[in-house]
This record gives sequence, C-alpha cells and structure tokens, in this order.
Amino acid sequence: MPAAVSRAQIADALARALPACGDVAGVEPLLKGHGHQSFVAHTTKADLLLKIALRAEQLGEMKSLRHVLELTARHDIPSPRLLHFSAGTPAFDGRPWLVQEFLDGEDGETAVPRMVAADRAAFFRDFGRAVARLHSVDLGYFAEDFAVAPRQETWTALVDARLERLVDRHRKTAVVPRADVESARKIIRAAARAVKAEVRPSLVHRDLYLPNTLVAAGRFRCLLDFEHARSTDAVSDFVKLRMWVFDVEPGSEGAFCAGYGSNPPETEHGPLRYRVALGLELLSGLLYWKTIGQSAMLADYQRRLREWLRQP
Repeated sequence: MPAAVSRAQIADALARALPACGDVAGVEPLLKGHGHQSFVAHTTKADLLLKIALRAEQLGEMKSLRHVLELTARHDIPSPRLLHFSAGTPAFDGRPWLVQEFLDGEDGETAVPRMVAADRAAFFRDFGRAVARLHSVDLGYFAEDFAVAPRQETWTALVDARLERLVDRHRKTAVVPRADVESARKIIRAAARAVKAEVRPSLVHRDLYLPNTLVAAGRFRCLLDFEHARSTDAVSDFVKLRMWVFDVEPGSEGAFCAGYGSNPPETEHGPLRYRVALGLELLSGLLYWKTIGQSAMLADYQRRLREWLRQP
C-alpha cells in the first residue's frame, strides 16, 4: 500500500509547482483507478486533478502518460490539459506525479442513462468524432508505451512481441487451460498474417467506455484517463467499445460510427484485425482481473475467451 498523502503535502507540492493557482482550499480523494492515488485539489484560482504513482518504479508509466497528454494537447483532442509533471519529490516518497486541469461534469456512465434519445445520439456522435481525431495521430511507429517500450516498424511485429509476453505470463499463472492459451496464440498469429493490407499506427486509448468520457451540460465534453494509450492499430479501440458500450447501449454503435466516419472492424480487413485485437485483450485482461481479484470480470473474460476460440 502506498503511504497516505496529507492535505499539507499536497498544498506544499502544488505551491511549488503551480504557484499561480493560489492556495489550496480543500482536497478530495478520488477512489477510482488502480494505478495511482488521485485527488481533486480546490485552489483559490482553479480545480486541479493530482495523480500520484503508487510506486517510484512506475516512472516509465507516468512518463508515457505525460507524453500522451502532450500529444492530445498538440492535436486538439478533447481531454484535460496537463499542467505539471514531476519525476518524483520527497513530498510523495519519491513517487512520480502529475497535475491536470479538473473539468466539471459527470462521467458518461452516470449521465447517458438520463439522456433523451436525441441527446444520446448527439453524445455518441461527438464521442465518435473525438476518437476519430485521436486515431488520426500517426506517430510513424508502433509501441506498447511512450517511455521504455521498443518501437516496432510493423503491426505484425508489435502483435508478435505482445503475444509472446502474454503467453509467457500465462505459463506462469494458471488462469485458463494451457491448451487454450496455445490455441489462442496460433489463432492470433495466423489472423495477423492473413491481413494483407498495411496497418497504420494510430494513437489509441485502449480503455474506451462510458466511465472514461465526461459529459457537461448534457453534451460530450472530452475523453478521460489515457493511462493505457498506445501507438497501435485503431481497431483495437473497438474491442472495449463493443463489449462495454455498443452491446449494452442501444443505438450507440450507429451514432458513434456516424461521428467517427466509418466502422473500422467492418472494413475489408477489419474482422481479422478485430479478431487479433480481441484475442490480445482477452489474454491480457484475464491476467489483470486475476491479479486484482475481480472474480466476476475474470469469469466474464474466461467465458469470452471460450466463445472467441470457438469462432471459425
């Protein structure tokens, strides 16, 4: 467990980093999120979002997030602005931390169910437009993060590298039968090699669902929480969108894709790319849900993997 953080520590750190924001009048902890401690700091000039890594060893992850937030600002992708980054200070036991602007509103999971049909459609169209803008960013390489991961020149090379890491982790952790993991490995490799068209690298979020959207005045405002962002195939973002948005929110897929401008999993090579992306997500998610003890989500991913393996 990370050390507790006091209001005085936060006030001191913010006074040094962002003196123009004024004195800290109040601090609220945010309970969501597994990779960091989060707080909303109310100052005399602004509301700020403070994210502190759980461990000093997460410096690479925090540097990657900083780079993503710099990219979203540079390309006018709707997201909270990065205001400060620190590789670590004594105030937080040497752990890296950053500050973003805190935007008023509700997350989409809370707001969308209360919307009338026309507002829902407008929300999903704007959501789609924001994701299309995100995916338009081509960095010229593929990578699993923006700090320490090696850059790959091709999508297939990225898939192979990630797949082998996942298979190795599954061999050490009994989450599903080893035969299922080996079958998944063969399917993913074959599907990736069956894609004959070149796959362009895109800036992807990798955690797109309603809690990671912000709604203000009944309209889509921005995307949130870019901790999982990567440079990879844009189709990979449609995995969680399908599982946790399109399949549970009637009419959302059509409105989202209207805003996006297309439906990438339905393009010529889209089904194969989606099969690869879904397989990788399931192998990765099984390990994640096991690690954090989410038994319901673990069972859901085990079921989804069985269904995925049965697909022709």
